[in-house]
Amino acid sequence: MKERVLFGFTVDDVALDGWSTPEHLDNLVEFCNRQEIAATFFAVPENDAGIPLGERREYCGVLKKLLESGHEIGQHGIRHERFEIGIPPQMILELPHEGPARKFLAENRERLMAELTAPNIRRKLEYGRGLLESALGVPVRGFRAPALQVCGELYRALGEAGYRYDSSACLQETGWDYLNGRCETAPQEINRERFESLQKVPAIPVWPLTTDYTWFLTPEHYTLSMKLAQHDFRQCRAAGIPFVTVCHVSPVQDGKENCGLRFWADLLAWMREEAEREAFSLQSATLGEITDKRKDESWN
Repeated sequence: MKERVLFGFTVDDVALDGWSTPEHLDNLVEFCNRQEIAATFFAVPENDAGIPLGERREYCGVLKKLLESGHEIGQHGIRHERFEIGIPPQMILELPHEGPARKFLAENRERLMAELTAPNIRRKLEYGRGLLESALGVPVRGFRAPALQVCGELYRALGEAGYRYDSSACLQETGWDYLNGRCETAPQEINRERFESLQKVPAIPVWPLTTDYTWFLTPEHYTLSMKLAQHDFRQCRAAGIPFVTVCHVSPVQDGKENCGLRFWADLLAWMREEAEREAFSLQSATLGEITDKRKDESWN
């Protein structure tokens, strides 16, 4: 049987004010359609003003369009607030714009941890999921935590609430080293052991992403990011795990010289050439579809 490599293209921060616009979202959907890739879009159920996604008509039209195109919508927290369901990893807290979050955590860690119980988290999860399902008219069963924030009780809460999969872990912290100015950092190794260590609840597969290669990407960092992405793809293939990537609605389009979307077009062309050269099957799939395929041992 021909080797199969699964590719999961995911998008974060859908409908998050300041990091997403309806126009950018529509443009990204059109890009995915032109490239013939299936994508998972993680949407924020409610904005800071308490307005649910269902009342934001400018987004609902685009979201229904992407569903009709065969893409998937997952849940991205509740309001995308820091610490709403866990603690972001250090690599994210080190980002320049995370100064207020670092200060808040230093002053409130004990109180935050006491509040992060499975019942509290489940209540928030179900509230947010209800808003999305009301807006979209379809079940929402995939989850990614905002800023990859997790805690020990999150996976228990996800299981109790009936989610089908989670994607709140990462395999390539080096991408954030680059964002923090440490461009000399060598890529981390991606292997099956690392992937398996991130599986928290047997009934809920965790599909960890690699990193964000296109966060306000500039020409100066284009080659470095491309080499990292190619490294990660080859290591995921060697480990027999899906190559799951992430970009963010506006940052992928707000870099210089349209580097973000150009990067994805170039990487996709390289992946397809690699598949033809190495004689394997490259298959694009939503994370929901990857979850369905996990019962078929041929995916790994």
